[in-house]
Amino acid sequence: MNKLCVKLPPFAPDYSGACSALFELGGLVVIHDASGCTGNYTGYDEPRWYGSKSYVYCSKLREIDAVMGDDEKLVKKILDAAADLDPRFIAVLGSPVPMVIGADMQGIAAEIENRSGIPAFGFSTTGLDYYDKGASSAFLAAAGKFVKPVPEKKSGSMNILGLTPLDYSANRNASDMREFFESRGWEVLSAFAMGSGLDDMERSAGAQVNLVVASSGLPLARYFEREHGIPFVCGAPLGEAGSKVLEDELAGASGAKERLGGRKPAPGRRVLIVHDQIIANSIRVSLEADYGVQGAAAATPFSFADAIAREGDLNPSCEKEIAGALSGGFDAVIADPLFRDLMPEDSGARFIELPHAAVSSKLYWDRCPGIIGPRLCEYLGSEYFI
Repeated sequence: MNKLCVKLPPFAPDYSGACSALFELGGLVVIHDASGCTGNYTGYDEPRWYGSKSYVYCSKLREIDAVMGDDEKLVKKILDAAADLDPRFIAVLGSPVPMVIGADMQGIAAEIENRSGIPAFGFSTTGLDYYDKGASSAFLAAAGKFVKPVPEKKSGSMNILGLTPLDYSANRNASDMREFFESRGWEVLSAFAMGSGLDDMERSAGAQVNLVVASSGLPLARYFEREHGIPFVCGAPLGEAGSKVLEDELAGASGAKERLGGRKPAPGRRVLIVHDQIIANSIRVSLEADYGVQGAAAATPFSFADAIAREGDLNPSCEKEIAGALSGGFDAVIADPLFRDLMPEDSGARFIELPHAAVSSKLYWDRCPGIIGPRLCEYLGSEYFI
């Protein structure tokens, strides 16, 4: 019963993360379902859906198709659509029903690629895992298919990995991040996967360093390090002095530097930051470097890597554990507005809203702030943290 949600909605699932990662790449994406999962993604997990163009379709899986296992019907529908749309690639994603009946998504994709000549991916998404796992799978598949080896690295160049609106929203954060680095002399070869296309990704192996800005990009960073020898740093340029810390790490291509920072420490000011792990870590660096805050803890119900965690960081797996984390006697909590309802009424903690689209969906994604560089400090203000 510890998985029961009373106050929180379901978080964005794996198929939504995969679709989000592929949204801007010019492919034909098909969710194999009866329309519910596709509607969930397009209506609630994709801030770019209105005002953008992307080929995302539903297979309209029906009961008789599930019972009979009629994969040929699905393949024919996709081939007909591909003949009209001429996509750069085709992706077929699973949902709960294909999981139950044991549909072979990779086999279906292989058949489509063999008959169409168009690169195709099959993802065994189930709707039971979270968005970051689906996005990671899509990033890895795209890199394995399209990234080309290069003879040498380009000095002063980088890739941004893990950039999706489920973590950063569809506001100016993605473009602000690119502008932040370009204004400091970096050449951004590609951003997986906002503001970049497949042509950018094809040349991404030439980067000097990779920057992982959300946990969904961490498996891709390890792939690039293993296959193309590109080192990586985990973090996002959040806060004024916090961004400078990240710049120093990028210059040294090491994520293990001591984190230095700005003002005198403020011991006892305990802050809990609940978000994607890498984003929460980056906000903590800003609190330390820009405000001198000590005792900040990062928490995430999503992917959690021990290698980038500190003692006291939390990985609550359900609503009950999230509520327990929020009851930890913190002076301030930075989190999605929906988590406010899980806090004790007498906690006395200051609650700072930071909407997370993967958590609260369209309820608050129009309120997601610009947080790149000094804008995070502008949003947080100074009165409480100084």
